[in-house]
Amino acid sequence: MSEKSKARIEEEIMVLLSELLLRRIKDPRVSNVSITHVEAARDYSTAKIFYNVIGGADDAVAVQKGLVSCSGYLRGQIAKRLRLRVIPELIFRYDVSLDRAMKIEELIERIHHEEDERPKDGGGEGAEDV
Repeated sequence: MSEKSKARIEEEIMVLLSELLLRRIKDPRVSNVSITHVEAARDYSTAKIFYNVIGGADDAVAVQKGLVSCSGYLRGQIAKRLRLRVIPELIFRYDVSLDRAMKIEELIERIHHEEDERPKDGGGEGAEDV
């Protein structure tokens, strides 16, 4: 399959899983899970599902266990709705990119805040010596 069709299928899997987690899965461990990205293997034997937890992960282990416990149901829904020849095994991975982006943004904000608090002297170093 071409990269274009693989990307389309990955997008369809992401949308479907997001919808199922939001509307169908009643497990409280996965109630705040957001699917951020899907990477399917070339032969569609596996699909890495990258997720993040809205509001921060209180118990990342419990969220992971909740996702693994409902993976059979999710695979079944993929089989029904997407009609793929091979139904991928779902591998869930916590997506740390959003956490990293938030930390970087906090550092930038702190730097700007510190720069704003510094006294602004027009002369620079040695201006008082003249």
